[in-house]
Amino acid sequence: MRISDIDVVPLKIKLRLPYKSAKKGEVVGQQYLETLIVKVRTDDGLVGYGEIPSIPRMFETVEVLSSLISSRVKGLVVGEDVFNVVEVINKVCRKFKVPDLIVASIDIALHDLICKYLGIPLYKLLGGRISGKVAKPSSLIPLLSPEEAALVAEDYVKNGVTVLKMKVGDEPSLDVERVRRIRELVGDKLILNLDVGESWGTAKRALKIIKSLERYWVDFIEQPVLAHDIDGLKEVTRNTDITIVADESVRPEFIMKIVYEKAADMIALKPLNHGIITSRKYALIANEGGLECNIGTYVAQTGILDAVGLHLYFSTPNITVSEVGRSLLLLENNPAIGIKIENGVLEVFNEPGLGVKVTV
Repeated sequence: MRISDIDVVPLKIKLRLPYKSAKKGEVVGQQYLETLIVKVRTDDGLVGYGEIPSIPRMFETVEVLSSLISSRVKGLVVGEDVFNVVEVINKVCRKFKVPDLIVASIDIALHDLICKYLGIPLYKLLGGRISGKVAKPSSLIPLLSPEEAALVAEDYVKNGVTVLKMKVGDEPSLDVERVRRIRELVGDKLILNLDVGESWGTAKRALKIIKSLERYWVDFIEQPVLAHDIDGLKEVTRNTDITIVADESVRPEFIMKIVYEKAADMIALKPLNHGIITSRKYALIANEGGLECNIGTYVAQTGILDAVGLHLYFSTPNITVSEVGRSLLLLENNPAIGIKIENGVLEVFNEPGLGVKVTV
C-alpha cells in the first residue's frame, strides 16, 4: 500500500466561546478555529486523516502550512510505503525544515491508514486498551474577567463537564481572583487546571503567585516559567504541593533533563505537536523517570485530533490525565466526528483507524 496523493482542506469553524489567552504575557484571541484537514490517499483507495490547527501569532497560518505541504512534503512522500512511517518522516525532516505540526499530521494520517488496512482501531496497534481507564470530557475557560470566568465554569458544571483548563497570565492579581471566584461559585465540583503559557516568567514570581493560589485548591499549573528555564521549572516544582506540568518545555533538547531531574511533576503531550511516534517516545521516557503525562490540545480541534488523544490515553499506562473533548464542546460545527460522550465519559468510535467520520 503506497501513498498516491495528499490533499489539504482549510476550514474556518466558529467557536461557541471566543478564545483569549496570554502567551509570555502577550494576549491573543480568536473567534474561529482555523484548521487544515490533511488527507493522505493510497493506491488502493484508502484515506488517512491528520489535522493542523492554526493559532494567531503562535503557529503558521493555514495558507502557509498548506503551501508547505504542497511544495515540500507531497513530492517526497508520494510513492512511499504507508507502513514505513519512520522512514517517511525522516525523509521529510532530512530534506526540509518544516514545522513539527506538519510532521505530526503526516504521522497521524499514516497511522490511520495502517489501522484501516489492518481493520483495527488505533489503540490496538498501540498496545491495546488498558482496562479501567476513564476519560471525562474536558473543556476550556479562555482569558476572561474573574466574574465571567466563574459564570463559564458554573455553566460547564451544570452541563456535566467537571475537568476545566483556564487560561491565565495577563495579571497575577486577576489570576488569583479568577480562581477564588470559581471556587466560591462551584466549590470542589471540578478539577481546575491553570495554563500559564510561560507568562509568569521566573520561578521567584511564579512561586509568589502560587502561594496566593494554594488556599483555593488548584489541581495543576501548566508551564509557569519560560520554556527554556528548566532550572526555574524545577525550583517551582520542588516548592509547591500543586502539580506542575511542563508543556512548552517539552522539546527534544529538554525532555531528558525534565524527566531525570524531575523538573516537573507531569509532562504535557499534544498530538498536534508531537504526533503519535514522538508522543509515545516522550511518554516512555517519562515513565522511565517515574513521571505521569497528560494528553491534550491547544484552543480547539476537530474530532481528528481529539480521537488521536483518546487512543493514546487509553493505550498508554502513564498518560493518566485526558484534556480531550473540546471538539464536542467548543465548535459550532464539528466536521470530523470521532468521539462521543456516553454516560458522562468520553469514548472513541470502535472502528478501524482513528474512528473518525469526516464530512469535508
